[in-house]
Amino acid sequence: MRYSSLLVALALGLSVSAQAAYISIDDSDLNTITITAGDFENGFSVNGTPFAFGLGVSDSITLLDGGYTFEGSWIDLGLSGDGTSSRVLFSESSNPTGITSGIIATASSDGFFGSLSGSSFGGFNGLVYFTEAGAFDQNSGTQTGGLPYLSISFTPEATGTVPEGGSSGMLLGLTTCVLGMVARRIRR
Repeated sequence: MRYSSLLVALALGLSVSAQAAYISIDDSDLNTITITAGDFENGFSVNGTPFAFGLGVSDSITLLDGGYTFEGSWIDLGLSGDGTSSRVLFSESSNPTGITSGIIATASSDGFFGSLSGSSFGGFNGLVYFTEAGAFDQNSGTQTGGLPYLSISFTPEATGTVPEGGSSGMLLGLTTCVLGMVARRIRR
């Protein structure tokens, strides 16, 4: 009886800890991409360099904007199957099938540990990497995907226009004039 209770507690502990595995990719900066990963019991690496290994361990790496490969292994309790994939892809609204940034991951399982390999590509530069339907709009903010006991999120660079220096100055001047008129009206 004592051993069966221990096995149940161990199984529950493993299933709870396995739910915590995650990858978060932040490509919102025009010059860098930050990859954060955690709870990969058998490790996680980017471009072949390990940086997050073990339960309860997370780490981040900030790299020049661009594409990167990654691999990792986490407890999936055999649920990933062979060839299971997760995609979080983005495109411009003017070309909704032209993929401009995102993450693609494929997994397999040995019945207890899932093995993940994939790539992320960012650095929005107007290039279309490939064509696929069902992408999120490049300006939609952080989107998520996942695999059994693993969550994946990707934050793309927004393509919205930022006012130029002259436009910003004009907007500031107009705001100052409006505030001056409001203040004058209040004093009357």
